[in-house]
Formats: sequence, C-alpha cells, structure tokens
Amino acid sequence: MKVIETNTEVSRILTVGQCARQLEIENATPFLMLHRGVNAVVNIDINEIARSLDFNSDDIQVYPGTAGKEKLRNAISDSYFEGVADSDNILIIPGGISGLDLTFQSLQVDAIALPQFFWGSYGQLAKLRKLSVNTYPTLQTLVKYPHKYTNQLVVICDPGNPLGEKNHDDDILNAVERLYEENITVLFDSPYRKVFYDQKENFYARLIQHPNVVVVDSFSKSMGLSGQRIGFMHSVNSMFVSAAKQRLLYASNGVNAFAQELVYTLLTTTEGCQAVSNFRKKTRTDIAKNIDFLINNGLLSTEYYRNSKPLGIFASINRTEEELLANKISAVSMAYFTLEPEKHHNHSRICVSVPHKFFKKYFEPLV
Repeated sequence: MKVIETNTEVSRILTVGQCARQLEIENATPFLMLHRGVNAVVNIDINEIARSLDFNSDDIQVYPGTAGKEKLRNAISDSYFEGVADSDNILIIPGGISGLDLTFQSLQVDAIALPQFFWGSYGQLAKLRKLSVNTYPTLQTLVKYPHKYTNQLVVICDPGNPLGEKNHDDDILNAVERLYEENITVLFDSPYRKVFYDQKENFYARLIQHPNVVVVDSFSKSMGLSGQRIGFMHSVNSMFVSAAKQRLLYASNGVNAFAQELVYTLLTTTEGCQAVSNFRKKTRTDIAKNIDFLINNGLLSTEYYRNSKPLGIFASINRTEEELLANKISAVSMAYFTLEPEKHHNHSRICVSVPHKFFKKYFEPLV
C-alpha cells in the first residue's frame, strides 16, 4: 500500500517520558515526571459527581450530536462568556488539540504565527496541514507591526507554554483589536487560565467582541480532566463554525456523552462547582510554592521573564535536560520550544503542577 507521509515527528515530550520510565525500571527508583503538562498536585474528586449520573439514561446512551449538547454549550456561555455567547457559536471538541487542528484545517492562511517560545505540537500540526511557521517576539510587536502577519493565523497562548508567562489582559485585547483592524485572524488558546482565574470575569466576553477571534479551550487543565478528552471552541464567524463542525463530524461524530454530562454537572451544580473549586485552590497553592522555590534558589530562567514570574503550570529553569534526568527529574530542553534551538539548550521546561513536598525533595540536591 502507498501511505501518505505526515512529515511530523514524535513529540520530544513523549520520548523524554519513555526514557524516564525506562530508567525508573532499570534503577528501581521513582522519578519526578515534569516533562508532561498534567496538573498533578491533586486529582479532582469526581466520585460523588459521577455517581449522580444515570449511565442508562438517554443523555449518555445516545450519539451526543456533532456540535455537542446544547445544555453544555449554554453552560459554557454562562461560565466563560457571561452568557453573551450564542450557543450555536460553540462546538464541543475532543480536547484542545482537536480544536487547534480543526482551526488550522478550516482557515485559508499562508502561515501560522506563534510566540517566540511555543508548544511543539503547534509546529507539528502546522506541518501536518502543510502550513509554514514563523514567530513573533511579543504582543507589542503585533500591535506595532501587524502587517508582518497579513494572511497568517496568529496564535496567542496565555498563560504560555512552555514559559508559563502571563500577559496583561489589556495587552492581549489591544493586540487582538489591532490585528482585527488589519483583517488578521487570532487563535486564542488558554487551557490554563481558569486554574488561576477561578471567579466570574468578563475577559472572554470582551475577547469575543472581536469577530477575528477563534477561542480554543480545554477542561483537561482547568478541571483536571485530561483523561476525558473534552474542550470547546468558539467563533462568531458562522462560516468558520460550519466548516469546523463538518470536519468534527467526520473526524469524531461528536464527543463522548459521559464526558459532556460530567462537565455539565461540574459547571452547573453546587457539588460540581465545589469539586472544581477545591481542585483549583489546591493546585494553585502548590504551583505558587514551587515557583517561589525556583526563584528563591536561583533556578528560574530569569532572562525569559520580563519583571514578572510565571503563573501557568509550566516554568523554565536554568538546568539542562540531561542534568535533570541524572537527578531523577524528567524535563524537556527549551531547545524544543523555539525556532532557534541552539541558543536555549542550557534551559529546560518543567511542569510545576506537582505536590510541593515532592518538588522540594527532588530539587534540593540541585540547589
């Protein structure tokens, strides 16, 4: 048979994890797995929530529909967009990466414009869809020189991956507005924001006032539901939503009905909201302790952070991938998150969303 090559590569995140797990077996010693992007401070407690769901009901034992359950889309509008988002503009997707790929497939653009440091999967998805990639250094660059990104899809990830940097919301909105004036489409990808902005806010409602924006979000990070593979995407452009919906239909024929019922319950019931709140509070607490530990002990890659400290679930530290692995910590070199790898081999991305007591135990020998 003749196979169409993908021209993509196996994720470095995956290969580092495989290496660390093999070393665990060979040395009979546990490693601190910080190569992956999973909130691992504590699991969200959904046992009681799940018991409240009737698995034999028509809510679960039927095809869920391509766009996703209307009640869930309405709940997302209420929780994220202050109720102003039309549920017809929301699609339930099988995880955030699916939304990214659907966006790349559905838009006629010449290239993908990524932040200077970016999640490697953006680049691999672009290769898969035969799109070129370039980068922009800051949001201010987008404001000053938007014409440089004409007929490109500009990706804004905030808080960022791999650095965990957080831009001011007004700076994000200013960049989006300036790009809109130049008829440039923006993909806003923010699977981590709700971990840190737990209360009602108007940012998303302000964001979708701009018709050039596609929002992709995931419940993997914000609710600790990586295993459920569920997220959502939003656009006020009906042609884009229609195209993405058709591609979603033939790719998955809808998202797992149980996952949709679970997220709906977490968003709309007192018990569900409390479970999410508990998860986020504990996660934020240990992330903050871990980042402070890095700063206080000179481990943070301070040159990457402009008078600020990371907020997201990732951070960069001034140790090599090899040095960390030798100390039983799995991490990924910052060289894999940039188009200029030769300049960044001495730094590594780590996930800081792990219990502080374990984080401190493994990093103290490096201080």
